[in-house]
Amino acid sequence: MIEVLAYLGCLVAVVVVCYKVRLAGADRQTPGHRHIAGFAVCIAGALGLDAWMTLEITGPMPAIAGLVSDELKVAALGFLILFANSVRPAAIRGRRYVLVTAWTMATCLVLFFVSGADQSADVVTFTPDRVGFFVAYDVVLICYEVWGLLTFTTLIGRYARMVEPSLLRTGLRLITVGALIGVLWAAWQFDDIRIALSQHQNTTSEDEVSAVLAACCVLVSAAGATLTVWGPYLSGPVRWLGAQWRYAQLRPLWAAMHAAMPAIALSSVARQQGGVEFALYRHVIEIRDAQLALRGHIHPSVQEWASDAVRRAGTHPSRREATIEAATIAAAVLAHDAGVSYPAGVADPHRVDPSLAAETRWLAQVSRAFAHSKAVALVRARMAAELSGVPSTSS
Repeated sequence: MIEVLAYLGCLVAVVVVCYKVRLAGADRQTPGHRHIAGFAVCIAGALGLDAWMTLEITGPMPAIAGLVSDELKVAALGFLILFANSVRPAAIRGRRYVLVTAWTMATCLVLFFVSGADQSADVVTFTPDRVGFFVAYDVVLICYEVWGLLTFTTLIGRYARMVEPSLLRTGLRLITVGALIGVLWAAWQFDDIRIALSQHQNTTSEDEVSAVLAACCVLVSAAGATLTVWGPYLSGPVRWLGAQWRYAQLRPLWAAMHAAMPAIALSSVARQQGGVEFALYRHVIEIRDAQLALRGHIHPSVQEWASDAVRRAGTHPSRREATIEAATIAAAVLAHDAGVSYPAGVADPHRVDPSLAAETRWLAQVSRAFAHSKAVALVRARMAAELSGVPSTSS
C-alpha cells in the first residue's frame, strides 16, 4: 500500500507543477515552459500507469503497460534535460539530447519485444534463451536515466550558481536534490536485472523502496519548481526561527559580558520592543559595547597566549580567529572582575561586514568558542593564574 500512496503523492505534486506552468504560460509560451509542461505530462502518465498496475483496478495489465510507463519516463527525462539546457545562458541546441532520448526509446522498444515478454498475473516472464534481451533493455534504460539525471543536475547547477541568493536559487537547489534522488531511483532498478537473471521474470509494479524514491524525487523537484509561489508564505516563520537560533547562539557570550557589566543592557522598555529580531540586534550592539568597555582590561600578552592555546588544543584553522577573540574576551572579563587594567593591552575586534547577518555569524562563532573551546579554557586558566599574583589596581 505504501507504493500506492507514494504514486498518488507524486501525481498531486505533478498537478501542482502543471498548474504553475499554466500560470507561467498565460503571458508567453517559452521553450522552457513547454519543456517543463512536457515533463509534467509524461511523468504524470508514467506514475499514473504504475499506480494503475499496482492497484490492478481492471485486473492484471498486459506486459506492454510496463514498457509504456518506462518510455514515458524516458521522454519526461528528455524534457527535463531540454528545460535545463534552455534556461542556462548561451544555451546550445538541444538536438543531441533529443537524438539520445529518441535512440533510447527506440532501442528499448525493440529489446522489449525481442525479449518475448509474457505476462501472467502481476509478473512478466521470459524464456531462458531471451532473458538477455530484457537485461539489455534494463541496462539501456538505467544508463540513460543515470546519464540524463546527472546531465540535468550539471546544467541546472551551473545556472543556480549564477543566480543571486533568493527563492529562485533555493528552488533550483531543491530541483537538483530531487534529480540526485532520481539517480538513486534509477540505480535501484539494477535489482530488476538480478531478478531477471536468477528467476527469468520481472514484476510489473515497483517495490516499496523504488516507489518511495520515486515519490521523494518528484515531490522534492515539484517543491523546488513551485517554491517561488508558496515560498513567500514561509519567509516570515523561517526568518523568525533563524533569529531565534542566532539569538540562542549569542546567549552564552552575552550572558558572561552582562554578568560582568550589567550596564551594557538597554533599558527595560527597549528590551520589550521589536520581538526576537530586535532582541538579536540588541544583543549584537550590547556585545560590541562590552568589547569596547573591556579594551582597557586586555592583558598585553593575551594574543600570544591565545595563539599558543589554539595550537595546543588543535583548533581547526577555520575557527582559530574566532577562538582567539573569544579567549581575549574571557581573559578581559576575568581582569575586569578582578579590577585589573592594562592600558597598553588593546586588541581590536575582528572586522566583519557592517551588517547584522555578518555580525551575528561572526559573534555566534565567538560565542561557541567562548562556551566550549578547550583553547579558551586554557587562556582563562592562565589569566586566572596571572591575576592571582598581581595586585589589584583600580580600573
